[in-house]
Amino acid sequence: MVSIRPGDNVETEFGLMVDTIYKWYSQHTEMCGEITIGFVTGPEHEESLMTYVMSLIQQEEPLRPLFLQLGRVDVTFISRDGKDQKEFKFEVS
Repeated sequence: MVSIRPGDNVETEFGLMVDTIYKWYSQHTEMCGEITIGFVTGPEHEESLMTYVMSLIQQEEPLRPLFLQLGRVDVTFISRDGKDQKEFKFEVS
């Protein structure tokens, strides 16, 4: 779960999340059964975050085996007040 607060750099926060995925994957390799990437943010960042997620899934070669193993990546956007939630599912093949 990544919380994007006003004034945060979206690309930097996303990069920190990707680093966390790399660290987890290097330690647990085949133990993962599913992955949900969550963002607490306003609607102004959703489009850029979706672009980053798509790029991560499609182009991040070292993580490709993880995404193929899972077959799907779930992405959730939650509004800062916690009232609105959007969910997306990306099939990976």
